Amino acid sequence: MITPYTGYLTNKYASSSLELKDTGEMNGLYAQWIDTDKFQANIFYYRAPNVNYSLVNGLHLNADYYLLPTKAGKYAVGAGMENLYISLSAGNNIPGQRLFDMDNEVLFCYVRGGRYFYFKKDKVDLSVMPYAGLARESVNGDLIMERVANNPSVTVSLDDKAGYGLLGLNIDAVFAHFLQVQAKWMGRYNAGERLDEYSLMANIFVSRHWGLSYRYKYMEYNSESNEYNLFGVAYSF
Repeated sequence: MITPYTGYLTNKYASSSLELKDTGEMNGLYAQWIDTDKFQANIFYYRAPNVNYSLVNGLHLNADYYLLPTKAGKYAVGAGMENLYISLSAGNNIPGQRLFDMDNEVLFCYVRGGRYFYFKKDKVDLSVMPYAGLARESVNGDLIMERVANNPSVTVSLDDKAGYGLLGLNIDAVFAHFLQVQAKWMGRYNAGERLDEYSLMANIFVSRHWGLSYRYKYMEYNSESNEYNLFGVAYSF
């Protein structure tokens, strides 16, 4: 299946002295390849050219290999990656600042294992997959600030690395073979703190190959969050 998307992204950035929030246009392309008894792989690239004085580029990759499939369910082992790059150039648009620029790249990689449980009633097919895993996040970037009072510019390193334990839950429901709804949650745990990621996808198939698609996602990072709503046309091969 392949789906081009368009919609909007809301980006929030917060530090001890500054809070920014903005919404801008976002476009993306999603593709998925599935063999229901063996594997699934998907990729999603997205881009928001102007939000919070920033260019935002994102890439999501995920693949799972299935084991011991039966009518009641199957096991899954997999890995994934989320890469987010933000280039912010606010100039003198931030109150009290003559210069405010930031380059920030977040790379989040994980491995996971879980089990699908299948349920069926009348025309509804439901699958539920709880999973657990491990993740590593690295942040690389610099923040450059220069105040209006002729102070010299200050460069702050954003570099950081952290490891996380993962817990997650994926729910997929298909109604009468034409409406598909997916809901997902993933929690990242480190030193008693939790960062959440929520997503929702709905596909309405109007024919064997064509459908309408909606996608929502909310992602938390240490100093910022991204939230998007996208609409697209899906083609299933």
